[in-house]
Amino acid sequence: MPVFSDATLAFGKLIITFICILVMLRLHVALWKTIVAGGIVIALLTGLPLAQWPALPLQTLASSGLIIMEVMLFGILLLSGIQEATGQSRRLVDGLERYLHWPRIRLIVFPALVGLLPMPGGALFSCPMLDAAAHGLNISPQRKTLINYWFRHIWELAWPLYPGYILVSSLLGLPLLALLKYTAPLVLFSFLTGWFFYMRDIDVTTPKAAQPAEAAEKRAGLGHLLYESLPLIITIGGAAVFGFIFEISGLQLPSQASFMASLTLAIIVAAWQGRGKFKKSFRQIALSKSSLNLLLLVYTIYLFKDVIGASGIVGDMSHISGNRLLICSLFVLLPLVCGMLTGIMVGYVGACFPILIGILAETGMQAETLPLIVLAVISGNVGQLITPLHVCIVVSCQYYKVRFMELWRSLLPALAVQMCYGALWAFFLYAVGAHF
Repeated sequence: MPVFSDATLAFGKLIITFICILVMLRLHVALWKTIVAGGIVIALLTGLPLAQWPALPLQTLASSGLIIMEVMLFGILLLSGIQEATGQSRRLVDGLERYLHWPRIRLIVFPALVGLLPMPGGALFSCPMLDAAAHGLNISPQRKTLINYWFRHIWELAWPLYPGYILVSSLLGLPLLALLKYTAPLVLFSFLTGWFFYMRDIDVTTPKAAQPAEAAEKRAGLGHLLYESLPLIITIGGAAVFGFIFEISGLQLPSQASFMASLTLAIIVAAWQGRGKFKKSFRQIALSKSSLNLLLLVYTIYLFKDVIGASGIVGDMSHISGNRLLICSLFVLLPLVCGMLTGIMVGYVGACFPILIGILAETGMQAETLPLIVLAVISGNVGQLITPLHVCIVVSCQYYKVRFMELWRSLLPALAVQMCYGALWAFFLYAVGAHF
């Protein structure tokens, strides 16, 4: 009889892998190299056959998920670059100041607004807008990164446009609106947590010298504000419009097609609005070194996830047996680890939720399905927010030139609080007998 179970060994291998990743980050090794090294460690520890190693990078490169992700990110980078090079981001924020008189609200409105869009790496879209909103305020790049990252993701726990949330609803056989009423309070808790840790101590006193002098754009009123925000409106609203058009046309397109169409239109509009105002050539914006490095980094993240899938380590982690407490602990540990491994909600939901739902059926614990799944959702969310494999944290750190390890220490307390109130909320649902 083996001393250690498959589940114990699998968790041990993952701990070793993440220790290696954190050590390399601490030594300031480039993030893409660190992620590749983490994949090699996993492959070695799980005994992934060497014959499969050469095929995996090519398999990842050809995957539709990666191609769509890279195209979307390139589009976001291009749109952000155009708006920054033409000064549109600055003009948009100047116009917004006329209607939002509270600096703290201005800081979070763009990350929160963009967070309504289910696009991987969407934090990059709001980076220049938040940067413009913070003009004249004494806010460090690290704090800007935290604000952008945190408030970008407050909706993910209960926003029915996110593919991962839709997948949870589908796996449970529960309508989205029915699931929403049990997870919606988590959005409020998340907002309050972010406000407490990252907003309440910000000095919003702006020196007079830092304020825009006689901003003509600011006096131009609502019409000018709507004009400057047109690319943002097209990106958000256009996705719904294109989605409706594609649906009634009967076109079988990827779920991201509507967003890609609206983003393309927004790029065209932004370029037209900024004609004659470009401070860089279009080629410099589209093929900047930072953009190409980011696309390479995203490829390594997807490669790492493919290595995880090929290793079978997630399946090994599900082989746990024992009393109800041990089974319940699996609803914390498995989503947490899968969230750390995938860095995206649809990743951890797809990887472990079918396993968790199957365990409930095998153990006769179907009556506790709802509170345990809510616990799994919040745990997976904590996992994906804390990992260096999350694309949004990568792009935010790249934009503001902040090292991940510096950010990580500031994220841990807030995420620990989020895990605690998530567990308390799940226990409350269990105590009141919430079910479907």
